[in-house]
Amino acid sequence: MNNPPPKVSFTVNVCNSDAPYLEQTLRHMMRQLNFPFCERIATYDPGSQVGKYAERIQGSQNEIERILQTLLDDEIIYRVDIIPWTDEEQDRILKKYFGDQDIDLKDFSGAPIYQYLYAMDACKGDYLFHVDSDMLFYRQGEKSWIYDGLELLIKEKQVIVATHQGGPPQARNWFEALIGKSFEPKPTSDWHHALFTSTRYFLMDVSRFHSCLPLTQEKTGEPLENSFTHSFTLEGFQRWSMNGHTHWAIHPWKHDENYVRYLDDLIWAVENNIYPFKRTGFKWDMRTEGKHINEWLAVLRKQGRALD
Repeated sequence: MNNPPPKVSFTVNVCNSDAPYLEQTLRHMMRQLNFPFCERIATYDPGSQVGKYAERIQGSQNEIERILQTLLDDEIIYRVDIIPWTDEEQDRILKKYFGDQDIDLKDFSGAPIYQYLYAMDACKGDYLFHVDSDMLFYRQGEKSWIYDGLELLIKEKQVIVATHQGGPPQARNWFEALIGKSFEPKPTSDWHHALFTSTRYFLMDVSRFHSCLPLTQEKTGEPLENSFTHSFTLEGFQRWSMNGHTHWAIHPWKHDENYVRYLDDLIWAVENNIYPFKRTGFKWDMRTEGKHINEWLAVLRKQGRALD
């Protein structure tokens, strides 16, 4: 008799600037992650965005509420939590996770700190899969990579966070770009130790995370992911990332008009392991601004996609 999978919570933070892509992206995530989460929670912050986030295409609270209700009706998500901005709740979360209620609510760039921690605090699973609302995932075959991540976390007691490959293969030099083929050696193991813990997406062991509390900041106003990385290292924990490209994730570098216009086609490309081998930027970033969208449109046209 097979044992049931461990209880894993799915949590995603949502704000008004997510409106242009939120519905398509969350539907895509559930298809690609293909895992029986014990809960699927969208934590919504209706407040205005600041810093770099204020530069994005902005939606409205009405739009987001309509999208979230549709996702609830279709059981893409199971619950929506609203970020409370009371002093009492802010103090509770910051005291619990940093031991200090005077920690900034957002980092120097406007990225959330309090909001992420509030969302994580509301999860009930033994493990937690957190994801940014704009991530795209490729999965080879039917099996979710989360099963492999859970197996790793159970086996390796020093691992606190598991992720898979960031981005599909990419030309690393002029020769690979010319030939159109990667000559990167095949990995000799399934996982490797990654030095930094990004908050874009991760599978986390919740009890190990709680053993790292209170979190420690190296610098005032630093991103939450820096505090994670520093605190995990101090406690002897590590993030491990999957080798190979049977699963990979990619993130839009800009949420620009090109990205929104071609989103359905870009999601199709990711789900079908279609990508430009020669492309601009880091392999985990999807560049769509200006002329860079042409790198993606070219491979889509080769696949017979009728682009408007």
